[in-house]
Amino acid sequence: MPSELADTARYAAALEPAELAWAYLDGRLDAEDTQWLAFLRRCDLDTVAGAFTVLEHSERLDEDCRELTADAHGPDRVWTYLDDCLTGRPSAEGRREFLLDRAAAGLGMDWSSTSALMGTDRPEEVDAALDRGEPLAGVALIGLAVTHPDPAGVLPRIARALAAEDAPELVHHATVALAHTARLHGTVDRACLDLLRDLPRGSQADDDLWAFVPRRHLPWWLWRYQLPRILTGRR
Repeated sequence: MPSELADTARYAAALEPAELAWAYLDGRLDAEDTQWLAFLRRCDLDTVAGAFTVLEHSERLDEDCRELTADAHGPDRVWTYLDDCLTGRPSAEGRREFLLDRAAAGLGMDWSSTSALMGTDRPEEVDAALDRGEPLAGVALIGLAVTHPDPAGVLPRIARALAAEDAPELVHHATVALAHTARLHGTVDRACLDLLRDLPRGSQADDDLWAFVPRRHLPWWLWRYQLPRILTGRR
């Protein structure tokens, strides 16, 4: 199991190699946490993972970390912010610098790799991708639905994508993401239901909402669609 600090770092910042190396040398992270985070960042960055690949597989971690931090400027600063995150009082400046700005610049993920994007676990990456009109934003949204532990961090992004009337592929990806969220968490919100109602019936979201969300939470229009199919044995 990762430490609380490592798990917080996974979601609260898009770490750079020197920052991760500094935390290991400082003793904030042990070797297991360091290589776990390196693995996650290597998955995020895929074809541009660079030094994270080295850290993930390093058999001389102290030496590799010293090399990475030798010319680094301020690699400790992100950890002050992450310490604040652990207390529940993260600084707005730190969140902006280490999460939002990096997401906005596309530095947190490899946006050319569907494999990387299917592991998206920071909602802010999806927000920034939608802002930029990233072609694979919908893939990242599906990845977020699959990997993020809290549906409250996923459903607002799904709603935003469902509302993209001029982007049918993104809307389709949003219905798939909604289906995954229903299957994994057994929940949905009113905004997503209202937007889904205006789409053609028969989507994966229609079926997984019916299968995995308590029926008392589902709207009449989904009952009206699903009940005849059940009574007549249609799938």
